[in-house]
Amino acid sequence: MEKVTKERQLTVAIGNRIGAVAEITGAVADKGVNITNVCAYTAGDVAVFHLLTDDNGKARKALQDEGYHVVETEVIVLHLWNRPGSLSAVATKFRQHAINLNYVYGTSSLGGEKMTIVFSSEDNDKAVEVFDSMAIDEAQETA
Repeated sequence: MEKVTKERQLTVAIGNRIGAVAEITGAVADKGVNITNVCAYTAGDVAVFHLLTDDNGKARKALQDEGYHVVETEVIVLHLWNRPGSLSAVATKFRQHAINLNYVYGTSSLGGEKMTIVFSSEDNDKAVEVFDSMAIDEAQETA
């Protein structure tokens, strides 16, 4: 295990149409804001975007100025070793501690040693405690 942080995520839901990704990401980029993590998907005629940025205030304003409704929520961001079983170990601990996950998304870079996982749970504080205890346990095992 490596690192866990609580961060704020921006969520925008718009009509599912050609160019939706370009609209949302362009509005943010035009204000000089970097998108550090993104999840985008469709549900019927709606396109949903979850964004983590390096400046949520500027990103939120940019999107609102374009007429989008923006919701900001807390998420947990994990930086894990990119190896088989890393995510499974975390998910198993969450299950053992009865932490229900609302959603999970993530990525790793090609050949990268670490992966970034973003998730939302019904109890983010408890999830952070569980992850921190896993990191402590792992450190003790390797000592």
